[in-house]
Amino acid sequence: MQNNRYGGGCAKCSVWVFEGGGFLHKTDGGWVVKCATCRDLGALYESEEFDPADIGLHLPTVRSPLTARFVSLRVLGLTRECWKCHRDTTCLAGLYPERPARGFNSLHIGDEDTLALTQKLLQQGGRSDLAATIKSRYSSTMGSRYLSVGCVHCDALQGDFYLQDEVIERLHLHGLGGLENLLVVDCPVLDWYPVVHQNSGGIWIDS
Repeated sequence: MQNNRYGGGCAKCSVWVFEGGGFLHKTDGGWVVKCATCRDLGALYESEEFDPADIGLHLPTVRSPLTARFVSLRVLGLTRECWKCHRDTTCLAGLYPERPARGFNSLHIGDEDTLALTQKLLQQGGRSDLAATIKSRYSSTMGSRYLSVGCVHCDALQGDFYLQDEVIERLHLHGLGGLENLLVVDCPVLDWYPVVHQNSGGIWIDS
């Protein structure tokens, strides 16, 4: 790797990296930029000593002055029929950068880190109606409580498996155009890093 001569978005997180503040990485599609955080965490993942349970210990607590303070995110959703009240309800489908960097290709969906951040961003953006659909609910299928999305009308839990399966189907058929753009909002990069790095990597978006 070598330092980037010009500014650009990080291929892993889409956070803007100032000139000389990141690293060029060669991929099959050409050269892309990686911020120092994503470069270092990527190297850590590939090391033999890495324990996945310790990833939270390695996330930054202070923003690098060589990256932007915020990343602009789209809160995406979809309208579907609630299984309980049979009325159309808006469900949250995931987070995606408003200006994805070259090499960025994943939609981050409903794990608890993503839902918690989504709720915070919706409240920040004045969509308290949608933020209220995210809360801890009991699932008889799971046999436990977890942060989940509910119907805007009857509050019935919209199951993760079925919701994510529908998101994947819409992405397969229509790409991101199959989802609704509910809000565009600036997110602090330190809030975005856990979502990017602490789950399965999101859903692959075909370029």
